[in-house]
Amino acid sequence: MKKLLYVIGFFVSLCAWGQNEVVLKKYFDLTKNTYDSLQILQKQYLQIKFETEKEARTLYEKNTESLRKTAGAVDALNKSSSALKASLSATEYFSAVAALNNPTNEDLGFRLENEILKVVDEKILKKAKLGTKKISRFRQIVSNIINNPITNLITSNIPVVNSITSVVNLVNHTIIDEDSVTPDDLKIFNQEIKRYVAHYENLARISADLEKQSGEFHIKIEAVESLLNDFVKNASADLFPEAKSLENQSTNDLIRNYFNYAKIDALIKSIEKKYTQAGKIDYVRIFEDGRVHYSIVGRQKLDFLGDEISRISDEYLNSLENYHKNLIETLQKANELSTDKTKIAQKIESLNKQYKNLRSSFEQNLDLKTMRSRIAEVPKY
Repeated sequence: MKKLLYVIGFFVSLCAWGQNEVVLKKYFDLTKNTYDSLQILQKQYLQIKFETEKEARTLYEKNTESLRKTAGAVDALNKSSSALKASLSATEYFSAVAALNNPTNEDLGFRLENEILKVVDEKILKKAKLGTKKISRFRQIVSNIINNPITNLITSNIPVVNSITSVVNLVNHTIIDEDSVTPDDLKIFNQEIKRYVAHYENLARISADLEKQSGEFHIKIEAVESLLNDFVKNASADLFPEAKSLENQSTNDLIRNYFNYAKIDALIKSIEKKYTQAGKIDYVRIFEDGRVHYSIVGRQKLDFLGDEISRISDEYLNSLENYHKNLIETLQKANELSTDKTKIAQKIESLNKQYKNLRSSFEQNLDLKTMRSRIAEVPKY
């Protein structure tokens, strides 16, 4: 009986051991699987961390490159905008054109005073019976009217034309009782005078058209300058949140004091130093610093500002081209008024050179090529 119990116990023990072995095997298999899983998870974590750091570094480096490059783009935009505005100011070319409206000017081979007196003498005074003293006084009055034009907005806003109109009125009033001067004489006189009126009206008209367009360009440029100022102001506030009184600063002041390459580069380096440990930058943490963020909208604004300046520039050059073309046509028609056509040819040649220099200087100062290349250097996301 004792032996049977021993055998049964041994068998039970053997069975128990067999069960334990299975359990232990399962345990060790589970442990191994768990360890392997942990290894896999750890590798995946390290991979994710590596990818996160890599992505953070890539984005960070692109952002900081964008900030540095934007400083150059903003500087070029500001210079082009300022040059465009300055180009609307008086130049040698416009001064030379304005001089042609002066009644004492003789650049086209005639002096208005002499031409008007000639017409008055031939068409009116030669036939009128006014007497030598009265004729002399009449001619003096005509000369004084022509050489001292007075603007009269009721009749015309062109001083020279006002003077010519005054002479016509004077003639009509003076010879009203002169039977020796016929209505046909007055008609011929008026026709002769109208040629000079047409000449000065054409000069004034094309100048007025350009002046009107220049006023419109001023408004457009000021709008671009306002947008550029807003862009630089907001960008400066993001980079230098401690900065005070940015609201009323000009774009030049903002660029000089905050938004320039040297300032931005120094700021980026100081930020990197803050997030550097054991000689290594923590790109995940540094990327969370709002100062190194760069807006996609901001990049689009650069393109918009550049496109606007280019568009205004093209419009201005087109208006200048039309103005110069109309001016030359008006001067060529002046050959009908002048006996010295050589002077008109010389004046046209001189104005052509001045116009060419004006365009060349405008394009050089505007420097759209640099502006566009600086904008293109800023990465696009």
